[in-house]
Amino acid sequence: MKRLVYFNLPHDYIIQQLAKYPALKVITPTSQAARALKVPHQSLETLAKPSMVEAGIRVAPTLMALRLLRTSVSTVIQTSDIEGTTRSVSSAVKAILRAGINLKSLAVVSSNRTQQLALLTQTYVSLLREKGMIDPAEVLWQASDVIAKRQPVLIYGYFHPRIDQLNFLNAIADDGSVIVLPCPKSSHFVDIQKAVEWLQQQGWEIPVLEETNPSVGKQLQDCFLNGTIAPPEVKAHIYPNLELEVRGTLAQVKNLLSKGTPANEIVLVARDDAFYGPTVLDVAYEYKLPVRALYGVALNATRLGAWVQLLMQVIQEKFPFELTARLLRHPLCFALSAQVWQEARKKHPSDLLAWQSLGVNLSLLDWPHEDTRANWVQRMQDVLIKFNLRQGAGRWAREIVAYYEFDEVLVDLSKPEEEVIGLGEFAADVIGSLGLVTVPAQPGRGGVELHTPLSLFGAKFQHVFVLGAVEGILPAPVQDDPILDFYERKLLRQLGFDFEDAAQAARREVISFYALLQTTTQNLTFSYSQMIGKEATLPSPYLSRLRLQAVQPPPLPVASLEEARQIYLRRGTLLEDEVLPQAVHAWNVEKCREGANSCDEYDGVIGLPLDPYRRVFSASQLTALGQCPFKWFANKVLKLAELEEAEEELSSGLRGSLYHRSLELALLNTSDLFRIAEKLETAFLQAEQDLQLPVLSAWEARRTEHLKVLNRACVQPDFCQPEAEFFHVEQEFTGEWYGLKVKGQIDRIDRTPQGLVLLDYKTGSQAPKGIKDESGKTNLDIQLPLYTHFASTTLFPGETVHEAYYYSVTKGKKLAKKQPSQETLEAIAQKIKTYLQTGYYPVAPDVDQNACQYCPYDLVCRKGSRQSRKGINL
Repeated sequence: MKRLVYFNLPHDYIIQQLAKYPALKVITPTSQAARALKVPHQSLETLAKPSMVEAGIRVAPTLMALRLLRTSVSTVIQTSDIEGTTRSVSSAVKAILRAGINLKSLAVVSSNRTQQLALLTQTYVSLLREKGMIDPAEVLWQASDVIAKRQPVLIYGYFHPRIDQLNFLNAIADDGSVIVLPCPKSSHFVDIQKAVEWLQQQGWEIPVLEETNPSVGKQLQDCFLNGTIAPPEVKAHIYPNLELEVRGTLAQVKNLLSKGTPANEIVLVARDDAFYGPTVLDVAYEYKLPVRALYGVALNATRLGAWVQLLMQVIQEKFPFELTARLLRHPLCFALSAQVWQEARKKHPSDLLAWQSLGVNLSLLDWPHEDTRANWVQRMQDVLIKFNLRQGAGRWAREIVAYYEFDEVLVDLSKPEEEVIGLGEFAADVIGSLGLVTVPAQPGRGGVELHTPLSLFGAKFQHVFVLGAVEGILPAPVQDDPILDFYERKLLRQLGFDFEDAAQAARREVISFYALLQTTTQNLTFSYSQMIGKEATLPSPYLSRLRLQAVQPPPLPVASLEEARQIYLRRGTLLEDEVLPQAVHAWNVEKCREGANSCDEYDGVIGLPLDPYRRVFSASQLTALGQCPFKWFANKVLKLAELEEAEEELSSGLRGSLYHRSLELALLNTSDLFRIAEKLETAFLQAEQDLQLPVLSAWEARRTEHLKVLNRACVQPDFCQPEAEFFHVEQEFTGEWYGLKVKGQIDRIDRTPQGLVLLDYKTGSQAPKGIKDESGKTNLDIQLPLYTHFASTTLFPGETVHEAYYYSVTKGKKLAKKQPSQETLEAIAQKIKTYLQTGYYPVAPDVDQNACQYCPYDLVCRKGSRQSRKGINL
């Protein structure tokens, strides 16, 4: 029997022939092509495996190959970035090995870059051979040399065969073998025409087979090449943006499924499936559509990979708070209870003992500086078991696949088992492997699949939906290799080296699209979005070659409950749904908040009175009420507060407390204001202890700077007036102010011949903001008037307050602040009483939004332009 090359053999005819010749082994590049022929999937690489095993040739595992290539790079190339260089040269080395280039001939070309690349590849291959291995890119070449027995095969789906694939199939194909190739008379298929000529030279023959009833796919291919009219089963739809494109397409898919079309007869196609994949999966989840996305996601982009990377950082950096907390609270393990987490935030443990003091035992992560590979891997496996990662990963299909893939990675990392390496090297191997090994984005069984055109060579589906038919995606731009670029390849091709050039790469894209057209047996629908992100798009040039004019998609039933809620929300009618009534309520609240209506209970105007005469206020509370009533309401009524967090830096608040306490202790140790500087250092050290100051970087040097600030402040004229005597420090008071109960504390009180002098220390360079005046600016100070009032009436009746002022410790001077009149103060007190008695706490900060500067309630109040629509001037 002869070996035959068929052009565009109909798959129905192939199925008939397979029934006549059951001994014919079918070889396809993908399981989709095998499914079209109703046979088990077997690829050329699978076919080569028995010959390799029989010859004792082993294929290097991915991590071993990477390790040896990294060693080769460090030997041949002088670079400080071995990891980056290895990644850069990897594709070029694979291209050389896959093309079967003679390395000795390549090493003597005139290009220095190519010579270095050839030497690098030779070194890499030598290291592989020392271990009795080959690179995966060499498999078909090596198998071709060791084939012991040829066999009849049918090669289907390899529509753009590489030279190593041609060489291998020619070597293994016995008489009666068949290969199917698309080979129309077109300049786009010159590479396949050359492949056919080579096969003819090897004894293959080309029979003539007439196709009497061309399929939809065949008609489309003729249209693409010859400009004939496209069949009516082919459409192109246009959408405003990518999400609507995906929604529109999946709605059509769901409609087909509801009509009984099997899921395995529908396929989604995207040239850049990784780009479209996340949106497709998100919308499919909403639509409750079974969609599988098989594009590869690196382990370091999975939850498991992120956890492993965190683990290695925590181990190497010895349990820093942020990283360790993220590790222990990761969704895969969640090893911190809410109570322990609350304590951890207060204390910020940053070493093994500190974490153990909270009851968190991390001794399993206290690894040595070096160990054998086998022991390192055993430690890692113990950690995975301890944190129950397999059960955590089991909640997601992709994560459990990633778990088992990582388990296989650890097996490779353990070899050679007795090799002793450092912790840093093992961590680098682990993290590097996470970027090499991939898992399907959405694994599983059944459902509608998302593919690229390349992965559908030879496949057949009733309904094909092609996403992203825009210029720049379909066809994909030709990518240049950073090491073996197209110019270099052009020069090498002139010397007889068979590298793929730019024209071949472009023709490969045309062939993949041509093959995609034959995938459909009933309907083919293209779609594209007018905008991707913020960029406008143009339709793919392939659509014009098919003479397709994009139109608006037809109306379809609502595809998800979420979309139905959006529609009914605007209609004002209710759907039988548990969520919709709450959604309608929230929608109405938002309309009111964003509209011109006056503030309601969702903007702080709750209408529930509070008795102002039963509450005790501080100066800061009264200031908050006068700056923005909602700020006080959120804090004192709703009791909203940020979680307590340990200070790791000297914040402005902590610095103020430190300065206040230091000055207080220094004054208590001496009654002479002019000798206070002598006591500052001792007082400062005591203040650190009293405030439990956290460990701060370079604190010894920084303490000196802070003491200089305090010393300078204490010798300035404004710090103590002439003839002034220290009287009291941190003097507390409680009393009544215009009917309101108020309590507070005065930082310092001096006595002078003219009367009492009240000081309030500030670490800022400006006087604090007051409450709003009639123009909405924070100009009215009530803190010093309060101090003056209670000093003269409650604390020291009958004594005169000569002066009260703010003193900037950092600037060493008074901070001027105009004092309001008694009438103004009384009006302020009355307004505050009215707020409480009427339950009126609107979101109404001052016009300069000084009240918002350090306010922690911005996510609750959501201030913005909406206030102006309500007549509130910001």
